[in-house]
Amino acid sequence: MDTILTLPLVLAVVLVELAVGGTFVSWFLERRGEAPGGFLKLVAAVDALAAAAAVGLAPALPRGDAALRVGLDAGPLGSFGQSLALVAILMVAQLVFTFVPATVLRNIGAILAMAAGVLALGVATVARPTQAPYDVFALLAPPLGALALGGIDAGMLLGHWYLVTPKLPTAPLRNASLIVVAAVVGQFVVVLATVMRGDLSGTTQTGLVVAIGIRIGVGLLMTLAVALAAWWTARMNTQSSTGLLYVGLGSALAGEISARVLFFLTGAAV
Repeated sequence: MDTILTLPLVLAVVLVELAVGGTFVSWFLERRGEAPGGFLKLVAAVDALAAAAAVGLAPALPRGDAALRVGLDAGPLGSFGQSLALVAILMVAQLVFTFVPATVLRNIGAILAMAAGVLALGVATVARPTQAPYDVFALLAPPLGALALGGIDAGMLLGHWYLVTPKLPTAPLRNASLIVVAAVVGQFVVVLATVMRGDLSGTTQTGLVVAIGIRIGVGLLMTLAVALAAWWTARMNTQSSTGLLYVGLGSALAGEISARVLFFLTGAAV
């Protein structure tokens, strides 16, 4: 029952992570002159849809007695619900800017959208059940998740451009894969710190133990292996690399959902 109560919150956070991470990768690649215009539009559209879906979940977020039942702080949780609208507005604005021949506008729009998204994730983090709401590892966990999930999604979308533009350099695809690798390594550090502090030692429920296994085995180990393989194969065959990123998107998504379930039920930074 507790898991069901937190599910709208978990999904809203994961959707914001997807939007923020995708925006970062498209912004990063455009800054390097490596992003095709059509790719920027597609990623911005996906990010805007993800943010809009998160807004749609806002009315279902646990409030009042429901929030207290699972140990969530209703104050920050209410603020998170309100911040989702700002994130969606800025993501839609960023989508509009991709149709305008003004790089400065796109840069500003991307930075504002990412800042709003990271702020929203920070507010959600404070709402989790814990005696240390501002723990640095907990605050790092959702942004790292954004880079991993949004990064691998953007990389997968980028891979499709090599079908219509075979001469497109492989550097953008390889750089997107490396962003995911770096993010997952950061996630490993966070999980290791959490385990060493004993934050998961009291987790005995079968469902939560399974979630820990999915988080580490699928969300971290498998995603890291797939991202490294995608980076390695991009030089030889971009379509093989894109196929690997498809697999990685599934593993990253499973890992993030499991991680956020643990995050909002136990307060542990994973």
